Amino acid sequence: MIKRKMPKMLIIAAIIMLFLWAIGFFIFNVGIIIHLFLLLAVVLFITRVIRDK
Repeated sequence: MIKRKMPKMLIIAAIIMLFLWAIGFFIFNVGIIIHLFLLLAVVLFITRVIRDK
């Protein structure tokens, strides 16, 4: 059961981070922290894609 929840949690985390990045990039000019969130979201997404194969 834990194995099924983990990929779902990664997707949710990636979506939340992409959303936060978009808000920060287009509304608030926070700086490099937003880009770090984007990088983390992309890494989480790639990790999920690799693990599914």
